[in-house]
Amino acid sequence: MISYIRGTLSDIDENIVIVENNGIGYGISSSMNTIRQLPAIGSEIKLETKLIPKEDSLTLYGFYDKEELKMFELLLSVSGIGPKGALNILSSMTVSDIQFAVAGADAKAFAAVPGVGKKTAERAIIDLKDKVDIVGAFEAKITADLSGKKASPAVSVKEEVLEALVALGYSASNAARALDKMTITDSTTTEQLLSDTLKQMSFL
Repeated sequence: MISYIRGTLSDIDENIVIVENNGIGYGISSSMNTIRQLPAIGSEIKLETKLIPKEDSLTLYGFYDKEELKMFELLLSVSGIGPKGALNILSSMTVSDIQFAVAGADAKAFAAVPGVGKKTAERAIIDLKDKVDIVGAFEAKITADLSGKKASPAVSVKEEVLEALVALGYSASNAARALDKMTITDSTTTEQLLSDTLKQMSFL
């Protein structure tokens, strides 16, 4: 079991990342999401890894963080999705994108990925619906959307309203979709955003 590899980023060839460790170059299959986050060639990196054996080969898959590795493993649990398909999905969608698609039963988001058909997309929704963390996904999304403003009032207001809507009995996925339609600034109050979002919820 190879849990992770730390070494020098030697090269990137399409979706293969070469990491040198103790004089050995490891070819690691990675998603484009991971590759886009890698530093310059020659830098030290650490990839979370999963080794998948086949009859005639051993393939090492590596990811920038544990969250993406976990999603890769969840995608492999879906009927009809193998390692190549899982990498394709993670190259086209972020972890939070996948979580939102599953929570919102948005099979079209999966079907838009090259190589993923309608039936596989629908199966992904069914197989993953009880395995994703929509609240965690929402928090990650607003952090990404407001990059550089992690401590801003807008982030706190969104989180408070999401929690309030869930407490009122709305599903987290519907609440997240409604909040994504709202215009929020650092001067927006929790009360104002909750009122406006409740109005938006009535149209969902």
